[in-house]
Amino acid sequence: MLDFRKMTLLLVVLAFTAGLASAQTINPLSCTATAGTPPLLRAEGLAEEVGQVVITCTGGQPTAVGVAIPTVNIQIYLSANTTLTSRLFTSPVTGASEAMLLIDEPNAISGTPSDTNRVQTLCPAPGNCTRNAVNNIGTGSYIGGSTDKTNVFQALRSTDNSVVWLGVPVDPPGTSGNRVLRITNVRANASQAFIQNTLVPSSVIMYITISGTGALPLNNNFLNVGYIVKGMTFTAGGGNYNQCEPNTYSWSLNFSENFGTAFRNNNPNNATPPNMQWVPGVIYNTESMWSNNNIHVGAGHATQGTRLIARFSNIPANVRLDVSNGASNSDGDIANIVSTHDTNGYLGTVSYVGVTAGTTTVVASANAIGSGMAVWEVVSSNPGAISRLTFTVSVTYSSNPLPGLTDPNNPATVTGNYGPVSTVGVQATSTTAGVPRFKNDPTSAVTFTINPCQTNILFPYAANAAGFDTGFAIANTTDDPYGTPDQQGICSLYYYGLNAPAMDTTAVVAPGKTVSWTLSNGGGIVGGTAGTVKSAAGFIGYVIARCNFQYAHGYAFISDPGVKEWAQGYVALILDQPLGTWSGSWATVSGVNVITLTPPVTRTGVKSESLNQ
Repeated sequence: MLDFRKMTLLLVVLAFTAGLASAQTINPLSCTATAGTPPLLRAEGLAEEVGQVVITCTGGQPTAVGVAIPTVNIQIYLSANTTLTSRLFTSPVTGASEAMLLIDEPNAISGTPSDTNRVQTLCPAPGNCTRNAVNNIGTGSYIGGSTDKTNVFQALRSTDNSVVWLGVPVDPPGTSGNRVLRITNVRANASQAFIQNTLVPSSVIMYITISGTGALPLNNNFLNVGYIVKGMTFTAGGGNYNQCEPNTYSWSLNFSENFGTAFRNNNPNNATPPNMQWVPGVIYNTESMWSNNNIHVGAGHATQGTRLIARFSNIPANVRLDVSNGASNSDGDIANIVSTHDTNGYLGTVSYVGVTAGTTTVVASANAIGSGMAVWEVVSSNPGAISRLTFTVSVTYSSNPLPGLTDPNNPATVTGNYGPVSTVGVQATSTTAGVPRFKNDPTSAVTFTINPCQTNILFPYAANAAGFDTGFAIANTTDDPYGTPDQQGICSLYYYGLNAPAMDTTAVVAPGKTVSWTLSNGGGIVGGTAGTVKSAAGFIGYVIARCNFQYAHGYAFISDPGVKEWAQGYVALILDQPLGTWSGSWATVSGVNVITLTPPVTRTGVKSESLNQ
């Protein structure tokens, strides 16, 4: 009987022990990483926020009260061709990253911490955040409020494409629920990983490794955290204008999103509290990431919203370009002009309230070809729509002085680009690197053409030989009672025939003025500049005068030398034919523009007297 009782007791003990072993075997620590739906990253971007990763752990044996919680090193790598571009700081240690790891989704920035009100508290020393367990269910160690209950951990830079969280205490949750580790504030150089002309978007892959004194078995350790596509399409209008029709002409610049979150604001007034986006897991759709100034000033913050840059080049002399200060659309997107920015689109000030009215002059070329740039910042954006922002460009010029001509080989152009532009494609070394920042990837468009207004005159016979001389007069008749815009310009003189001299030019012929000369003595402007036209000894042939104003008329007379005994005069012929396409080239010769037309064209192909316009 005694032996039977001993045997029964032994069986009970064995069953209890087996039950404990079975319980431990049935509920091992297990972790799973998820990235949700990967966000779209802009292919132009050098510092794009990738998707947040959540590691959820269940089971295991919680650490006993007062015993040190096992620590792990959690290191992430981005795809081999993708630099990790989260900003770096020199405090609390050099190389501290803005990439953060949050435990158990802390949901408050102030107040009394509890299991339901976990106050976000940063471990003050990356890699040195050990602590003892507060309770036997693994929760009390992460409620925040003190250094022994921290729940936010800062990464350190490891390599160009990697950061690591060292010595993170991870207490297995046991049967009390789960332990949640959220990886946030990771930026990537998406432009490096972008592959053009593919049907399937390029991807950024995050690889996770775990080491340390504790065990954190991870079921899947590599995740797609972003698809890369072109973020923006840029187009521009323009027009063909005539040099002799001074006015203000307008056309538009269009910056269009290729997906709904390609334009993002960074309005400091749109977050509660200001400058903070502190709720874990919330998608804010701004240029900033998760941020809490109470525990780290600067981490997660962007330096500006999405900026749009227009660069203008080869703008003719005496032409002014103005751009509209603001733009909006029916989707609620607003962009306003940035003043005092630098040449890359950084810095400056911008209005965050409403659409800024008025215009800003970006090119005011005087006597030379001009260039300039305009920068706008997105201050309001709608992630639920694919939007376009349109800005107006005004081209203004007058007749005195006349505008220059656009060069067919180097036309007036505008390029559109994301901003700010940066060549920093590797890990940023301080908080001074702008966020966001983009590569210089401009889309170019020809904007406008200023066609020449000329009158081409034929003097069919002229002679400076024995017993003959020829005199010429060309009048600029744009000064008239019909409201014709005053025009002025030189006349280029082309000689063809016996002993023909090289092409010659007159001085500028103002409205209402006349230039006159003889083959024997030359000449100049009547009542003005004298001696600018050279003589042409021994010449017999014809002369073509190309005058850079619309209404030129000529007269010639042939006489004996000194007009002593006889003279014969005639009105010069207008050579111009209907307006065609002007092509060719122009160059500056002795300070004046000389136009060379390229066949096939009409005799002049420019706006002229014969058009009666």
